[in-house]
Amino acid sequence: MENDVILSVKGLSKSFGKFYALRDVSVDVKKGEITALIGPNGAGKTTFYNVITGKYRPTTGRVVFEGRDITSLPAHKVARLGLCRSFQITNIFQENTVEENILASLVAYHRKGLSLFKGLGSYRALREEAHRILEMLGLAAHAQEVAKNLAYGDKRLVEIGIALASHPKMIMLDEPTAGMTPEETERMVKMVQKLFQKTGITFLITEHDMKVVFSIAHKILVLHQGCLLAQGSPQEIRNNPRVREAYLGGSLDA
Repeated sequence: MENDVILSVKGLSKSFGKFYALRDVSVDVKKGEITALIGPNGAGKTTFYNVITGKYRPTTGRVVFEGRDITSLPAHKVARLGLCRSFQITNIFQENTVEENILASLVAYHRKGLSLFKGLGSYRALREEAHRILEMLGLAAHAQEVAKNLAYGDKRLVEIGIALASHPKMIMLDEPTAGMTPEETERMVKMVQKLFQKTGITFLITEHDMKVVFSIAHKILVLHQGCLLAQGSPQEIRNNPRVREAYLGGSLDA
């Protein structure tokens, strides 16, 4: 049903000169699901994210979020509507504490101006909300730690916390387990599943680790050379010969 769709992309193309990074991509993301976007290197996944979230304007096509056309909206207005993303390279305030990272996002969401005579610590309600987010992420013990001193996996969780503080309806995670140890990867997968179950937020995830994809996704979208190669359930994608060919055989095995 149409009202089950939170994000609808129709005929999306993006060219850079004569090169098309995306070509006529049409997909729907259902509300309240975890959808994975996969594809070989250079398939167009990052460009897809950048167009959806307003960093790039598409060459052709439309992007509709919760029934609203957001095709030409800039990134900050897209985020204000509740469509947030993380980045492949950790994007946090390295010199600030973990709590301050979350508070900065909360202040932006609630549009509370910071007085020259009041620090972030005076905003009791915001600090309480920040603490709840950090508790959910298992980071409460690190609240006063400077972000740059955290382990890599914890930094990625802070980035997710920044997204959560903006009260998102949908979060787009870009390679959330990239560069992680197996233990950190397992922790991240469990955390996304926990957040999904507790908040009902819709997730769209790009990911190279097929074990992660097949363990977490309800639906999988496959990009190849800028085109939508396939979409379907994890089992349908696992058994799709065109997808297996694009991945050169057994790398789909999880």
